[in-house]
Amino acid sequence: MNPYKKWTKLLTVSALSTLLFASPTISLANDGEANDETEGHTGAMLNDPSLTPALDAELEALAKEKDQWLEETLKEDMRINTVTEGEFYTISVSNYKQENGYYCGPASARQTLSFHKSKSGSSTSLPSQSTLASKIGTTSSGSTTSGIASGLNSYKSTFGFSSNPYVAADITNVSSPKSTFETRVKGVIKNKTNAPIVLMETKYLTRYDGKASRHYNTISGYSYEYSSGKKRMRTVDPHHEDKYRGIQWDSVGSTSSNGVFRAVYEADKAGSNKAMAY
Repeated sequence: MNPYKKWTKLLTVSALSTLLFASPTISLANDGEANDETEGHTGAMLNDPSLTPALDAELEALAKEKDQWLEETLKEDMRINTVTEGEFYTISVSNYKQENGYYCGPASARQTLSFHKSKSGSSTSLPSQSTLASKIGTTSSGSTTSGIASGLNSYKSTFGFSSNPYVAADITNVSSPKSTFETRVKGVIKNKTNAPIVLMETKYLTRYDGKASRHYNTISGYSYEYSSGKKRMRTVDPHHEDKYRGIQWDSVGSTSSNGVFRAVYEADKAGSNKAMAY
């Protein structure tokens, strides 16, 4: 069976009771747990109270299947198209300012849907941040990544991505976190199937100058310069403060050097809220 069809079939059937139709249930967090009401809080919960062992296992299975498909498509493309200088892939994603201090999830979701609206040519207007917040299950404590994936998937028919629904996943539970993270981001952007949303600990991004916050961004580009070894990702930041908001290229980094990967990896390690929706 074609790996793409296999992936689509599994997700369509398996996610009926979770990502596609389930309404996320998020209660207000206990102090010091999911609330994360630090000075830099912008709307990403520390823990995901909606995750049950069964749901977590199902999401892991869906991520594994999608990862396999992405790996196979990237390998096949590299076999057919030999690139000597490097790799450079981008998609069109609009930047929207989050409307309050805890709406980075809904704002990032709206950014992601802007890609699908443009690609599909749909005449339907993008949902407002407040509408998305309702679908995601956002509270003043913030959003969860599984809620974001569910909220995005409620528009899969409207904006034409039924064959490529979003999956919420961790990166700390795989054997090669950085490689898996790059495969996910590069794969969906190169294939132009999804505009991934990542949960980051911002103090690991150079442009935040040490400011710590758990914060969602959309990613709209990937580049790898073979001669220098430099890898970067184009982030679309919805931050409510002008000095942080915007579209910029950030280093990918590693577990020990600052960049997008480290920011996502550290955010993932800190709590049960999943690292990305892709």
